Amino acid sequence: AIENTLLYSKTCNINGIVVIACPWHRCFTLGSVADLYRGEQQKNVNWVLLQSLKYSNMDPEQGLLFFYNIACQYSIHFQRQIGHWLPIDLDTDFAIVQFHIHGHKEDCLFRFLSMFIPQSGVIIGGILESLWANLNAVTPAMRMATLTHQAEMLDNHICDSNHKKALNIIRVLCKQYVLTNKWVADAEDIRDEIAECVSMKNIMAWTNAVVEAENTCHIDLSVMDIYGMSASYEDHPAVPAKDEPVDGEYQWICEAIEVQELQ
Repeated sequence: AIENTLLYSKTCNINGIVVIACPWHRCFTLGSVADLYRGEQQKNVNWVLLQSLKYSNMDPEQGLLFFYNIACQYSIHFQRQIGHWLPIDLDTDFAIVQFHIHGHKEDCLFRFLSMFIPQSGVIIGGILESLWANLNAVTPAMRMATLTHQAEMLDNHICDSNHKKALNIIRVLCKQYVLTNKWVADAEDIRDEIAECVSMKNIMAWTNAVVEAENTCHIDLSVMDIYGMSASYEDHPAVPAKDEPVDGEYQWICEAIEVQELQ
């Protein structure tokens, strides 16, 4: 309670910060830290994203995969807001890490989960959550400092975090490479087991549908919905048997499912 007393106080000059980090190496991007004065607004995220692209010297041919907890809403007006500031040949994809996507609608799962994005990968856990854990221990000592001193202390700890990641990156990447090979082998075994129970005609039809969806998802994200079930809840409503009374627990679960679908 004591730590949250100044979170939304009018006496605070800054209510928080926004920063961009690399999801693969878990390092902060240089020049991509901005203060939040009235909550988390899209204009702050737009500015740090442009600064990140400016100082990272990224080749537009690589493309941009931007992870954001509310990417489903942020991507709607993205091109209209800062599209004219981006490189001409830059292809931008938006994604939500698996740690946060379960709180979204079912459509967001197939449209914004990195596992379903072509030429993407799997993100383990949260990205910034693990980095904030180290910076949160520093913030109490920064409250009584001046604004410039606060920024200097924060920059020093961010650079120190990147330096530690650079020293340990070889060992971590080698460890993740071994785990990735194991996961790929397990996934191929599961795929082969499923393929044995399915006709070759269905496999070819599903493969063609996936390839077509991946080729057109940059134009219309709704094509990625083919990964979901074709049957809806209205087609097969879950109702109890006639001889079974409707108890409170069953009614509570049904109401919770309806609320989740409406979000």
